[in-house]
Amino acid sequence: MAQVTITGTIKVVGQTVQVSEKFSKREIVITEQSGQYPQLIPIEFKQDKTGLLDGFNPGDEVSVMCYVGGREWTGKDGVTKYFLSLSGNRIERAGAAPSTPAPSGARQNAPTPSMADAPPAAGEEDDLPF
Repeated sequence: MAQVTITGTIKVVGQTVQVSEKFSKREIVITEQSGQYPQLIPIEFKQDKTGLLDGFNPGDEVSVMCYVGGREWTGKDGVTKYFLSLSGNRIERAGAAPSTPAPSGARQNAPTPSMADAPPAAGEEDDLPF
């Protein structure tokens, strides 16, 4: 699954929604301003990742590491549509250490490695095609 990092300003931090007995999600909307027009980018955090958004508020500058997913859906009319989704995996304040839960018993002030410290996966490129 492809990974991207979105950097921008938080516009909305949604509440955790319990979709079913076994599935919960929480959405964040990031305003990304690298071009002429601002882009509003919704990112879903699922299951145990919903708690990563605690403590973040609209106006915070953040970087979010996401997995890109896509799916196909065919309606009752026989028309097939394709959807793209971003699933948040990590979030950090701009210029700060990643916001990931510390393992129990871990020192609270120990530095947490960032995605920049991880080696690229085999066959993974650093550049986007645009």
